[in-house]
Amino acid sequence: MAVVKAVVKGSKQERLIVVPHRPRQVWALRGFVVGVLLLCAAVSYVVGRQQGLRENGAARVERDQLAAAIEVIGGENGALKEQLLNLQQSGEVDKQALAQVQETVRSLRENISQLQEDLLFYKQISSGENTEQGLVMGQMELFATADPQRLRYKFEFRQQGSTSDVINGHANIEVQGKQDGMPAALPLYSVSNAEKMADIKLRFRYFQNVEGELALPQGFTPERIHILAEAEGSQTKTLQQSFAWVVRN
Repeated sequence: MAVVKAVVKGSKQERLIVVPHRPRQVWALRGFVVGVLLLCAAVSYVVGRQQGLRENGAARVERDQLAAAIEVIGGENGALKEQLLNLQQSGEVDKQALAQVQETVRSLRENISQLQEDLLFYKQISSGENTEQGLVMGQMELFATADPQRLRYKFEFRQQGSTSDVINGHANIEVQGKQDGMPAALPLYSVSNAEKMADIKLRFRYFQNVEGELALPQGFTPERIHILAEAEGSQTKTLQQSFAWVVRN
């Protein structure tokens, strides 16, 4: 009597690789990210607080502080990039932590770019390269909010040169773009929660910020901010300038 042996062929088994779970490294990385973000916030605070100092001596100090801040953040950025590369190669970081680190690297690059612009500005003041006198336009910034329909804005007016006199005048600010595909311009007071009239009063010796929140109507596509400012009296001057619509997170 013949004996028949049955051979059962199973499905092909995938090769498994066991990677050690190391939650401490992930938490350490997240702690490092939070530390870097706090450093960026501290640097931004120092830059904002010192913008009112316009004399040459103060500008030189501010320039040196900004240069040092750029060097510190640049070093943190390099260290973070190196750590990110090591973690990517070892495969010991989860997708969420990886995305967080990549976002932090992007944020650091933006902070370095902004600090470099500020440094250039203070270099021009201390070296006397900027020959424009009287009323001048400083920085124009737009910031995103938790509500996608609302934005924060901040426009800086300042006095260049002698600061012994007070500048008096007004400014007209409008958002230019297209409403349902047609060219349109919206006065700032019509979309802002802070302005009530077209003429925004200016009165300052060193600088003045115009800031608040704005909400654009449905169907409106912004393209630029247009500013017309006039100083009166002994500091008579008309200033007209446009800025591209760039929103920072």
